[in-house]
Amino acid sequence: MNFLSFEFVAIFVTFLFLYWLPFNSSALRNHLLIAASYALVALFNLQFALILLGYSLFIYLLANHGDRFLRPKYLYLLLATTIIGLFVVFKYYAFFQESIQDALAATGLQIDLPTLSLLLPIGLSYYSFHSVSYVVSVQRRELPKASFSDLMLYLCFFPSIIAGPINRARHFLPQIQDSQRSLLEPRRAIFLLSLALLKLFLFSAWLADNMVDPVFSDPSGHSPGQNLLAVYAYAWTIYFNFSGYTDLVTGVALFLGFRLPQNFNAPYLAVNLKEFWSRWHITLSSFIRDYVYIPLGGGRKGWLRTQMNVLLAMMISGLWHGAATTFVIWGALHGLGVIALNLLHNIYPKHNTPPTSLSFIYRHLSRVLCFHFVCFAWIFFRSDSLDHAVLMLQSIGSVQLQGLLEHYAYEFLAVAVLFVLYPVLTRWTERLESYSEQMPWAYYPVALALILSLAFSFSPDGMPNFIYASF
Repeated sequence: MNFLSFEFVAIFVTFLFLYWLPFNSSALRNHLLIAASYALVALFNLQFALILLGYSLFIYLLANHGDRFLRPKYLYLLLATTIIGLFVVFKYYAFFQESIQDALAATGLQIDLPTLSLLLPIGLSYYSFHSVSYVVSVQRRELPKASFSDLMLYLCFFPSIIAGPINRARHFLPQIQDSQRSLLEPRRAIFLLSLALLKLFLFSAWLADNMVDPVFSDPSGHSPGQNLLAVYAYAWTIYFNFSGYTDLVTGVALFLGFRLPQNFNAPYLAVNLKEFWSRWHITLSSFIRDYVYIPLGGGRKGWLRTQMNVLLAMMISGLWHGAATTFVIWGALHGLGVIALNLLHNIYPKHNTPPTSLSFIYRHLSRVLCFHFVCFAWIFFRSDSLDHAVLMLQSIGSVQLQGLLEHYAYEFLAVAVLFVLYPVLTRWTERLESYSEQMPWAYYPVALALILSLAFSFSPDGMPNFIYASF
């Protein structure tokens, strides 16, 4: 069930009335949330709900009772093996099957590995990450062991199970266990829901339908200018889509009395890749840092080993998004970009900053360069195959300025204006969010009607998809 559908809205409003009935029992509310979350998962596939239940029981036994028999490092090894096994079976088997068969064929061995036709369980990528946070936090004594029902809710909480954000156990479990739960910031919640509708319907869906999907599905059938426009359009499409989804589920969680972590902070204001990853999908980048990069050794084992850890962590991040060579290349590009940045800072230390008179120009040129590197990497992220990515790059390589000005002047002007105005739009959005908390309730129906009219009048037909739900 899509969170933007009228069916979901009707069911959610009804659920809220039941959820906030005046009974003083957070445990009862938690059980209602568990039932609603499992019902949502079961609507996709009943087996997905059974897998989630079985996995929750496994994590409960591992984290709460496994330390009686195993040392922490063996607990972590068992957890990692289980997660990797699930990912290989449900997400990566076809990718590795093809790669292994090709490698064997190159040596003259023709071996047909068995084919598995399994659907990826909804939310697997997210509740597996949540389980890592819980197991590690319990072993580090950062929080007490939770009851099975509390752990179930932490792993299945429906606003964030489909496409995040990733909740840390030490921040989210205390909210589950809070006996004084209440409706949080309803005005801000409505603002976030309204903002999500604009991002998802008006911007993301329109760009995807008109400028992105047709070109990426057939790069050779479109002109070089259209290919280049599609890359810029996709950079904004995925931003509006994913940040819009985050706004949506953050608002939904506030109505339920929960705060979700910040997942976006104006990423296209970044002046380098390190800053970009501190602003884009923040919960994933911090998770990769804490549970992949640092355990690999982080920056503690010399400069060269640090760069290898960076590259490996980013490639793992790419592989997490999907079992395809394009995702691995996307992650490797970001890893190599960060390594190049580290090398530059090693040659030219940070204290050698440009004079104040040039700092404005330096920062904005850095922002332009960073944005274009990110856009270049998005080509591999979005392309259906490596061949399509290569075709798109070849087409873009033949772009001529005269042709762009003759045929796509207004489109590229719009792209440039959006990039230039992005800092201003970001500040306006922050101010509107702040003002929304003081807006009289009487004005809300008018503002909401205006936003809904804009979103539905100019958006394409159909329901926008959530890009990150497929990861």
